[in-house]
Amino acid sequence: MKNNSEVKNKIKHEALDWLGAIIYAVIFGTIIRLFVLETMMVPTPSMVPTIKEQDRFLVEKITYSFERPNTGDIVVFWTPFVDVRAQAKLRAFDNFMDFFAPKEFEGHAKYVKRLVGKPGDNLRLVPVEDSFWEKLDLNEENIKNYPDFLQFIIKYYERIEYIPSSVKSRVAQLEINGKIPESLKNRYYLIDGVFYEPNFYDFLAYPEKNERKINLSKYTMFYKDNFDGNYALYNIRPNLEFYKQSNYAYDYDETYKKFEKDFDLKEIIYRDEEGLINIKIPEGYYYFMGDNSLESWDSRFFGFVPENNIIGNIFLRIGPLDRFGKVK
Repeated sequence: MKNNSEVKNKIKHEALDWLGAIIYAVIFGTIIRLFVLETMMVPTPSMVPTIKEQDRFLVEKITYSFERPNTGDIVVFWTPFVDVRAQAKLRAFDNFMDFFAPKEFEGHAKYVKRLVGKPGDNLRLVPVEDSFWEKLDLNEENIKNYPDFLQFIIKYYERIEYIPSSVKSRVAQLEINGKIPESLKNRYYLIDGVFYEPNFYDFLAYPEKNERKINLSKYTMFYKDNFDGNYALYNIRPNLEFYKQSNYAYDYDETYKKFEKDFDLKEIIYRDEEGLINIKIPEGYYYFMGDNSLESWDSRFFGFVPENNIIGNIFLRIGPLDRFGKVK
């Protein structure tokens, strides 16, 4: 009987030890998750080639608690809007990790983009000059030096002279406070969203109210689609239904109302003497864009990201294993 009692006590103590270890591990893991590191999977091609679809990362959360991110940094942040579509692409593990997120971000998604605008910055997308296209060498090795979306456009039309002027005029570089910063010298973007139609955010927030303006707008947006295994480029004119569906998908009117409370959008989004849209980043907000400009739903379309939404920076790519390492 004594032996049986001793065995039972031993089992009981071992079980309690294991239970304690598990509890400590959960507590310690939660603390790390909340304040130090977390993981994320990128479900879209918005940062290709820097980041590919399904890449998984460790996100470091300490640095931005003590200092502001720098222009050109790759930053992870909570969307200022609910994103049902992005949430649907997440795996069970990612949904479990997001369970520990602050309640204010419930239903929101984690995006990873490049920081292009800090509080007080003035941004504008300046079309590349004609000489850019004239000097463009179609040699396969040289094309690799350009962003994926620009490579796609060049290959899609096969010859530079075949690229329509309506497409060429929308390829631009980002000017910040009157100059292109060194960190963005070799990056190109499409003039789209609010950089083409200054009322874009307002259209997205209140489609029905803006129906007449939407119908009169000359705005067109680029759209890359996969048709029977072949990608095609479209330049479409979004109608009222587009804005209504987007508003519903992102619950955007609630986001826009917060913007309206914090600043006057007509004062910070305006067209200059050269006909280019200028955006002045308000205090407490940041502006992000994806490297793969043709397939990136970024600040050109949804606007400003509150400082409180910033999570951290990409620390290490942990999957897939053949791409393991730091991100540049």
